[in-house]
Amino acid sequence: MLAALLLLFASCETDFDPNAPWREVPSVYCVVDPDEDTVWVRVQRCFQGQHNLYSYSDVADSNYYRPADIAVHLLAWDGATPGSHTPIASATLADRWELAYTLRPGKPDGAFPSGLQPLYYCVPGPRLAADIGCLFQLVILHNSSGDTLASAFTSLVGALPPVATTHDTFEQVIINPAKTRAHEFGFNTGCYGFIEWNPLPRGRLYQPFVTFRYQKGLDTLQLTIPGATTMTPSNGGHYVLRPFTEQEFLNIVRRHLASNTDTLYCVNNVDITLTACNEELYQYMRSHHRTIVGSQEIPSYTNIDGGVGIFASRRAHITVNVPADSFGNPDNLPQRLVDLGVGFYGNFGK
Repeated sequence: MLAALLLLFASCETDFDPNAPWREVPSVYCVVDPDEDTVWVRVQRCFQGQHNLYSYSDVADSNYYRPADIAVHLLAWDGATPGSHTPIASATLADRWELAYTLRPGKPDGAFPSGLQPLYYCVPGPRLAADIGCLFQLVILHNSSGDTLASAFTSLVGALPPVATTHDTFEQVIINPAKTRAHEFGFNTGCYGFIEWNPLPRGRLYQPFVTFRYQKGLDTLQLTIPGATTMTPSNGGHYVLRPFTEQEFLNIVRRHLASNTDTLYCVNNVDITLTACNEELYQYMRSHHRTIVGSQEIPSYTNIDGGVGIFASRRAHITVNVPADSFGNPDNLPQRLVDLGVGFYGNFGK
């Protein structure tokens, strides 16, 4: 019986090669911010070859393309629906940029330091914001054959109209629609700080930051407190976020300054910065959130046709300077900061 079993197992034995035939897969990362004048694209390659993978560590550029191998283009299609994944037949090419190759310093120290990193870039300047309603396409071509190696589509996070209608100017993206005094940060009933703003076109996920500034000698120092992230509301109205209580705010300031004994002058105003990303970047970040132990893993999101990675949009520089207290007396919050006993002396900037 034992001999028969051994014969059975021997007859089922087959040669198994865990390494698949060589297949080139590009890895592409690009996040476009219409408030920036430069677009950066990272293009690498990942593949499983027919040899031991440790052998690739001996080849310094095994995961890079040589500058002469590929061409990277950014296209803006006018007439296509933002949020779609292909331009319609009647769409016209509004702009096109061929990206240049460059080497930039990587992470200098700490975990996973790196040397010079290859990047592709173009400088659209104000043309990027002018094309903000277009559908954008990223195309990577093989120079030798002219074939498309990878491509992707995304739409830019938009701005509200830059014309003076109620709560519609770019500077009034962050507002309190129900109040006459529109640009304010304070603590309402229940001692919660509040921030309100209108939604941005094609914005999907938002996070506000409150930056409190104080004066130390001739220097202005700052402390930035992040708010919670929030998604587009189902009712399509404006956003209301209460990121922290007044006491939490003061405790963060106290911990930040610790046992400081220097003379620090309060500043009556704070900066509120709103960051926003579009649907593609939201899905990419969501797929990389750590899942609960034992739960099903979420596959990494990619919108790169022919490869892996992300082509998406964000806005990270929407900032307004607002009074630090919204209830008629801007001295209230600065005085409470003085009462913390960590070096504050009085109001600055009067």
